[in-house]
Amino acid sequence: MKRAAEPNESGSQSSHKDDEASLEDTLEALPQLLKKRQKALEEREQELERKVAAFEKETGHMNAQLPNSDVLELNVGGTITTVLRRTLTSVEGSMLASRFSGRWDDTLEKDKNGNFFIDQPIHLFQPMIDYLRARNSETPLGPPVTSPDEFENETQRRNFVRMVEYFGMTPGIYPTVMEICRGEPTTAEISGHPNLGVSSSEWATFTLGTKGHNRPITSFSVILGQVERAQIGWVRSGHFVRKLRPGDHKGVGEEKYSFGLDCCRGGLLYEGKFTRIEGFSTSRGTVIRCENKGARWLVNGRVVASSLALDETFQLPPDLQQYHLVPAFSGKGDWKICEVELDPLVSEHKSTQSHHLSTI
Repeated sequence: MKRAAEPNESGSQSSHKDDEASLEDTLEALPQLLKKRQKALEEREQELERKVAAFEKETGHMNAQLPNSDVLELNVGGTITTVLRRTLTSVEGSMLASRFSGRWDDTLEKDKNGNFFIDQPIHLFQPMIDYLRARNSETPLGPPVTSPDEFENETQRRNFVRMVEYFGMTPGIYPTVMEICRGEPTTAEISGHPNLGVSSSEWATFTLGTKGHNRPITSFSVILGQVERAQIGWVRSGHFVRKLRPGDHKGVGEEKYSFGLDCCRGGLLYEGKFTRIEGFSTSRGTVIRCENKGARWLVNGRVVASSLALDETFQLPPDLQQYHLVPAFSGKGDWKICEVELDPLVSEHKSTQSHHLSTI
């Protein structure tokens, strides 16, 4: 005989059926709910993207306008002067350009009237600004722009050089330029500051000289790219750098009045005389540093030749350092020039000391 269900048991079964029905309804509605939420998220994401795009467009427009339209009032050592922002930012990569880029205006020092304050004497800062203005308006038909060189005394000139170095403006105020002096000009591409370098499809020789000033180069670094027969060193400008000479030629260290490192053979060259450096080799990315007009050579930070070495196996003529030497580079391929240092004393013929280079 079948037992009748107890009241509690009947209620439990009914509740269970209701739960199952509710779960089924929820599962059926879940895809629609997920679609709605996904659509809401997509709409929010699209709205955010629109706001970001609008912000970037607005700030990009502002940044594009800053160098062209901003007229800045500067308090330079107590003297008020007016300068365009684009003048102050014209030397890319300099500390001065970064300071007045517009990003740090709220944090820069200002006087009580809100003028940007520069803690430098106006008689030093003004010649730098005037030079930048002249360079920005330079034309092929006008006289060439020259670096500031009219100072009351040597102390003032030294202080000017110090200030220029402090603001990172040396490449702009005392520029250096690459020029081809051996080879076919149409096969080479030369880039200027701040990415000074060469890309040459044929073997050629280039020099690194100064423009608009007479501060000679004393040291430099070369970062090798994919380059063949790289020769890096110095040449006597009065003889070697005389005129462009296309066609076959010898490289740096092989021609008369030149010396340097031969990266292919791994050694030092002076007018064709070769001295091997044990363990010296180069590859793509190698950094070669030459200091004090060839008195010290470093490869990836390691000294490979120096006039201070005890084992004097490689000697340069005693009178070579009396002449105006300029950096020179021979090769086929690409390389970059960086860390160029200029003589702070300006004199091009002040040193008569002989250098005896030795491999280490």
